[in-house]
Amino acid sequence: MKKANFVVSGIFAAFALAIIIIAKGYPPSNHGVPGPGMFPIIIAVLILVSALVLFIKTLKMPVTSDTKIDLKSRSILNVYISMGGLILYTALLPTIGFVTSTSVMLSLYIKWFSHRPWWKTILIAVLFTLGIYLLFGTVLNVPMRFGIIF
Repeated sequence: MKKANFVVSGIFAAFALAIIIIAKGYPPSNHGVPGPGMFPIIIAVLILVSALVLFIKTLKMPVTSDTKIDLKSRSILNVYISMGGLILYTALLPTIGFVTSTSVMLSLYIKWFSHRPWWKTILIAVLFTLGIYLLFGTVLNVPMRFGIIF
């Protein structure tokens, strides 16, 4: 587990540093209003701090508490499905649009992890997606681009 913790903390530190570098290229703040890079930088700094804490805790971890991780167990299957689904969602988002891809992704995740009836699953996913769309598109005035399908 120590080796896995070191690898994970390194990956997340590199990811956070990449986000900070990218967000530094965004336009600066304007007349006291934060620029578009502020929020990603705050999140990236929090990720970086978390990676550092994991690294330090792993260094201090006694050898006796080190356990092996089974990467083929049934519980790990959910992690693989989540990662694959998010990668597919990210790839399809520009093509099929926010509302459609998010509703489908949430429906599949809710059905897989909660085993609710399909009608409740679809209702929850669509309402949540529309809520996010209304919050960002209307209240926060963030432009939402759509793909081929709504």
